[in-house]
Amino acid sequence: MLPLLVTAALIEQGGKILLTRRRADVPYPNLWEFPGGKLEPDEDPRTCIAREILEELGITVTVGPVFDVIYHRYPERTVLVLVYRCFWIAGEVADLEVAEHRWVLPADIAGYRLLPADMPLSERICREFAYEDTSRL
Repeated sequence: MLPLLVTAALIEQGGKILLTRRRADVPYPNLWEFPGGKLEPDEDPRTCIAREILEELGITVTVGPVFDVIYHRYPERTVLVLVYRCFWIAGEVADLEVAEHRWVLPADIAGYRLLPADMPLSERICREFAYEDTSRL
């Protein structure tokens, strides 16, 4: 069976990265994740991530380059996650389809209970962003 193709957004603002918490009524409830979601049939991944961010958080983003690609096997299915750097351009963040959101310093992401597929991304962000001047992000 082919992996499920999903997208995730790496959104930075003021040196912090946006995390969202899954609602209690969805699989893997109450875990934190990088916002995003599943592609619809015949949907371009870049269109998907922009749509998902608008639906979940009510903000408009510009989709930048792929930051990472993650392959993860859950017990019920395998996912292939395309992680895009995204840039917030309009709207106010609202918890429309998520339980809550937080802006988190890169070094603090590892302290959140993340979806298993997001853990390698968390480690990479912690490693790479620890040496960046986050005042310019």
